[in-house]
Amino acid sequence: MINRLLLGAAVSVIMFSVGVAGLGWKPYVVMSESMAPSIHAGDLIFVDPHATSVSVYETVTYTDPRGPITHRVISQAADGALTVKGDANAQPDPAAVDRKHIVGPVRLILPHAGWPVMQVRTHPVRIAGGALLLALLFPGRRILGLLLLGGLVAVVAMVPTTGATLLSAYTMTRP
Repeated sequence: MINRLLLGAAVSVIMFSVGVAGLGWKPYVVMSESMAPSIHAGDLIFVDPHATSVSVYETVTYTDPRGPITHRVISQAADGALTVKGDANAQPDPAAVDRKHIVGPVRLILPHAGWPVMQVRTHPVRIAGGALLLALLFPGRRILGLLLLGGLVAVVAMVPTTGATLLSAYTMTRP
């Protein structure tokens, strides 16, 4: 019974991944609460880089010197520059975002699906310690288990993350 459940879950994940990859959407894991309550830290979002337009009130991911950021468009200037703001932030981002820096709008949100990525990125020592503890507790297949766990951690660590940062008073007043 459990083997069938695991097989069904694995097939579902593979089919979902192939479907999303076929659309060309890019996955990102949100690492902060600046978009709460609509998007939370640990949520997996899919961004459509092939979208031809972005609307006001749409959530977008854009590139920034800090890395990818996911915020909501609150206005658009005549020159096409976008003013964006995290839903949980009191003020908009300090600089307008040029359209060429927009990766695309968020098309799909999977709540909590990015939690493993967030844990690997924020607590790598704790994850490595847990893996070592598991290997010591289950000695029968120690090397195979360590290799599989190491591979899983490596794959998880490669998933891109988006800051969706909460702006502090320092970053909002900085020129």
